[in-house]
Amino acid sequence: MKQLFKLTALLAAVLMLAACKPEPIEVERDIVYTVDEITTTVHLRTDAEFDALLEQFCDYAEDGSTVTFYNANHATKGTKDATHFSTSNREEMKRWMAQMEDAGKTVTVTYDPSTGTYNGMAYAAAPQPQNNNWVDLGLPSGLLWARCNIGATTPEEYGDYFAWGETQTKNVYSADNYIHCNGSLYRLTKYCYRADWGDNGYTDTLTRLEACDDAATAILGDGAYIPTRADWQELIDNTVGEWVVTDVCGYGYWRFTAPNGNTLCLPASGQKSTNGYPYGIDYCGIYWTSDLDTSEFPLPWHFKFKYYGDEVIGGLSSEFSYSHRFMGNSLRAVRHAQ
Repeated sequence: MKQLFKLTALLAAVLMLAACKPEPIEVERDIVYTVDEITTTVHLRTDAEFDALLEQFCDYAEDGSTVTFYNANHATKGTKDATHFSTSNREEMKRWMAQMEDAGKTVTVTYDPSTGTYNGMAYAAAPQPQNNNWVDLGLPSGLLWARCNIGATTPEEYGDYFAWGETQTKNVYSADNYIHCNGSLYRLTKYCYRADWGDNGYTDTLTRLEACDDAATAILGDGAYIPTRADWQELIDNTVGEWVVTDVCGYGYWRFTAPNGNTLCLPASGQKSTNGYPYGIDYCGIYWTSDLDTSEFPLPWHFKFKYYGDEVIGGLSSEFSYSHRFMGNSLRAVRHAQ
């Protein structure tokens, strides 16, 4: 009888707590998202609307688009650290995206049809550059170029160095610590169209950096990206390039001057390798593009200039070259006018 009384009392207490439990709070959100370079802002009033939007993001990704989004109400700023997540389960991907949004992160999502996996990257974006940090050269595409290298605060500073397809700088650049290979450049694990260069014969069809591997996107936020080879070519074709000497040794920087009078300056920041010290500093500049060479070897293109005495080695036919992707090169970002 006493046990029955205790059970009845316990049941009554549970029912009372259930009756007093508040209804789930629906969180309103202002979500800013970008799909195929088109940015949209939506105001969501319920969690169900947010869940439906995450479902739509997965659809976009499966259709081949790159999706980037953040909550404009509480997005965090100011760090380069990125969190990566991959899964073949859509519900798991949606839960991860919701967790990152709740933490104030900017989230980028892509889909790999060859493996059936969603790939996500979440980061706290650096503050969006102001207009005076971007140069309008009057290019036909309307593309704006960053005034400074990534990691620099003035046009003269070298800034940070990055391996191709990595979003964080480091001290030593080698195949041993390169993120997209398995200890050797002939054991690639991403961006590889030749089986003899892939890890255990791995291949894919990726020949341009995805947003999740683009340091400009990770550090500067929505809309910024590493220029394609075509973007660099447009810059070369529509400006006048020249070596500008700044000291008695002939050292200086490369300058592009546009018909509208605006200029873009690239410091001769050299290139970093296994010893961690930049080779060619003050007389050589090597800047990544976001494209692979597709004619022979899966090596990334870069724009390069060198200065030897009174001669600049270059010209439109030879300013592009390619090198091992683990090397540490400078990055100059671009974005479209907003």
